[in-house]
Amino acid sequence: MKVAENLKLRSGEATSTRVLAVMAAGTKVKILELGKAETIDGISSGWVKVEVQSGTKDKDEKAIKAGSVGWCYGGYLE
Repeated sequence: MKVAENLKLRSGEATSTRVLAVMAAGTKVKILELGKAETIDGISSGWVKVEVQSGTKDKDEKAIKAGSVGWCYGGYLE
């Protein structure tokens, strides 16, 4: 899967959890686990636990360590 637009990688499956990084559009991720369903910004989807793949950068073009694991909202993955 890849990130459709800048997307926060979080420590847990809620918007209130700590932001670990903001993944840039195009970031490749591997889904590890499916979490709870929720509607955010009018999109009904679920939270997913992901592993960031190698060669990815955050929204500021800084490298995100390959293998980093966190949660993101699945409605912004394609």
